[in-house]
Amino acid sequence: MVRQFMCATPLAAVNFKVKDITKEVDFILMILSHTILQKYPLKTQYITRFLKAIISQMENNGNELCDELYLKYVELIQNESNKGPFYKHYILGNNISNELTESVITIQESTSIVSQGTTGLCTWQAGIALSCWCLKNQDILKNKFIIELGCGTGLSGISTCLNCSPSEYWFTDCHSAVLNTLKHNIQINETYHKFNCKYDIVQFSWSDIEDLKMFENKKPDLVLAADVIFDDTMFEPLCSSLKYFTINKTTEIILFCTLRNSETYTKFLATLKKYDLLFTQSVLPDSYSIVLQQDCPIHIINIKQNAVMSK
Repeated sequence: MVRQFMCATPLAAVNFKVKDITKEVDFILMILSHTILQKYPLKTQYITRFLKAIISQMENNGNELCDELYLKYVELIQNESNKGPFYKHYILGNNISNELTESVITIQESTSIVSQGTTGLCTWQAGIALSCWCLKNQDILKNKFIIELGCGTGLSGISTCLNCSPSEYWFTDCHSAVLNTLKHNIQINETYHKFNCKYDIVQFSWSDIEDLKMFENKKPDLVLAADVIFDDTMFEPLCSSLKYFTINKTTEIILFCTLRNSETYTKFLATLKKYDLLFTQSVLPDSYSIVLQQDCPIHIINIKQNAVMSK
């Protein structure tokens, strides 16, 4: 429950029926006074709704309610503000350190799905899934030169740089607003963590042939991307860029795709085939991580020259 609270998981997906809710509440109250949440706050409205749900659950269970919980709830109700910026704090590993800053990746996010003309200012479910997958597959990423397409707020890349020891990691996106937010998020996390690789922040547009020239003398070992196939008008430039990366026949590409619309997904697979990109598919297992909502299936597309083509 604590990990779900920290990353502002929608209340409908939070498991409030834990064995020792009193212990969880004590930890959450401690977290709310921690310097990292004071400096980089969750949205106040979310906290008040979360605390209200806890109070209701404890009353239903017949648990004794501590004064501190009520006082904090009333304090937040009286001072509720929608003035940002707001942050989410992701604990992707299984352990929460007593020194909270050692466990969390802090990400500034927009509270709107579309902001400043882009969807890249909030973290999408496939991005969280990719972050969790990287932690569980560190051997695949170790000592690799990795490029992330459409890096958004940076959760996947920051987690990889902290935990997976690639040789180098390039965060790429085409939107200046996204890259500015990314730089801010990297600065926050560099304050509390050591990045275990070189990294670069690169403005890269799939539809600009000139941008691809930056990779002429330095091809990535691995290309990662999450939730980049929601706009079918971008399938052609995306697949053209993916085709370019596979020219050296050693680069592997891994795409995490939330299946919201089967017609859009099928159209993307057809575009991959049009560009003669060989790929395999798999589906992320259910209950992959407590911080991940899986109300829609998340597909993993693996593109490489020696792949056995999926049907």
